[in-house]
Order: sequence, then structure tokens, then C-alpha cells
Amino acid sequence: MTCRIEVVAMALAKKEVGVIDEMSIVDVFTKLIFDADSVLYETESQVVEILGQVEASLYEASRREISEFLRAMGVDEMISTVGQVKRSFDQQQGVIAANRSGNGYPLQG
Repeated sequence: MTCRIEVVAMALAKKEVGVIDEMSIVDVFTKLIFDADSVLYETESQVVEILGQVEASLYEASRREISEFLRAMGVDEMISTVGQVKRSFDQQQGVIAANRSGNGYPLQG
């Protein structure tokens, strides 16, 4: 299993500029794969919640079901899912930032 995670990490490093963010998502997935009952910090819990939004079959899934789902993923599917979770996470953070600044809409770059 570790080999598959390393392949995903290397592929993400080559594909995306924001490697740290994707790697954090991969770290959360790895944590769930190896210990579905592990304690998650707030940001890690957000990643799991967003995974449920990205993958509809996981919307109300247990941690064990999420762990099994992640364990069964191929490298390409894992890379795609990490990218989807990152984009969704970034969008949500943009909305939060816009709401805090009083704009009420995502900030444009």
C-alpha cells in the first residue's frame, strides 16, 4: 500500500504547483486507510467531509467504509480524487474568506 501512496505523491508533485495542499489530502487519505478510527483534526475532518461531497457514495459513509473505498482506489483514481477534493476545498475556503471580508462572494485572482 505504501508504494501506491508514494506513486500518487510523485505524480501529484509533477502535475500540480500546490504540492503541499495535495500532499496534506494524501496524508489524510493515508491516515484513514491505515487507521479508520484515528483522531482527525479540524482540517482533516473537512477533507473527509469534502470527499463525501465529491464522491456521492461516501456522503454518509462510516469511516470504515471510507477507508475501504480509499484502499480500493487505483493510482489514477486517487490522483483525480485528490484534485477534486483540493478544488472543492479551495472553493469553500474562498467563500469563507469572501464572507469574512464582507464581499459575500469568492475573491477573484
